[in-house]
Amino acid sequence: MSIVIGSVPYLNEKPLTRWFNHTDAGRQSGIEVVYAVPSQLATMLAAGEISAALVSSFEYFRTPGYKIVPKVSISGQDEILAVRAFSKLPWRLVQSVALDTSSLTSVALLKILLEDVYNTYPDFINNPPNLETMLSLADAALLIGDLGMLAQSDGLFTLDLGDAWRRLTGHPFVYAVWLGKEESLTPELVGALQTAKTWGLTQIETIALEQADLLNCPVALCRRYLNEIMDYDLGEDELAGLEEFGLRAYHHQLLPEIRSVDVMHHRAEVSTV
Repeated sequence: MSIVIGSVPYLNEKPLTRWFNHTDAGRQSGIEVVYAVPSQLATMLAAGEISAALVSSFEYFRTPGYKIVPKVSISGQDEILAVRAFSKLPWRLVQSVALDTSSLTSVALLKILLEDVYNTYPDFINNPPNLETMLSLADAALLIGDLGMLAQSDGLFTLDLGDAWRRLTGHPFVYAVWLGKEESLTPELVGALQTAKTWGLTQIETIALEQADLLNCPVALCRRYLNEIMDYDLGEDELAGLEEFGLRAYHHQLLPEIRSVDVMHHRAEVSTV
């Protein structure tokens, strides 16, 4: 019987899941990867449909009972490119924002940044991720993932949420982590997820070539994004950023309680790459 895990479907996750379908060890691991946007993954994980999910970090804070797989994340040290907000007005004047609700983390992060950096408290509306439509309905719009990275921002005020977070807090930002219930995060599964990351980081050039063709964007952009923008570790700096995010989300009344970061501590059974 196979183990099913879920991942976001964006460019940034490819180094973390490619091993499962592109290596003999991955295919023989008994682990199947399904793909959905972060908000859907959260529902699937809560329902027990998947054993682990590469899902919005905000989901960890808002849903008790999950633990975090160590050493693996989708993070950014500074600018992130794929999580951006666009405005027709200077940010201090924005009164309404259309949200791509695919990512709970990005929505929470934008609310924190607008209040803490710009002292603005706009109204928020949910809308499918189409920048032109969103900006016809609101002063500003939030896009994530490949759409956020490729959106044309000419003539707009652009806020890169990763860069803004770094300037506000001094920390990197953790956008997604592997989450699961403790009984589901077996040493074998944790080891496979860590092995997948280690192998995937050797495949950046191949991934960049493939994804540039699929996304119809320059190879150099995909290569730079994966090599220079993305951070796939979950070390002390990333964990400090994650703790800070949880605290700020609580103080902004986006969470009902403060929850400390709880990373799985058992020894992973690391597969051979």
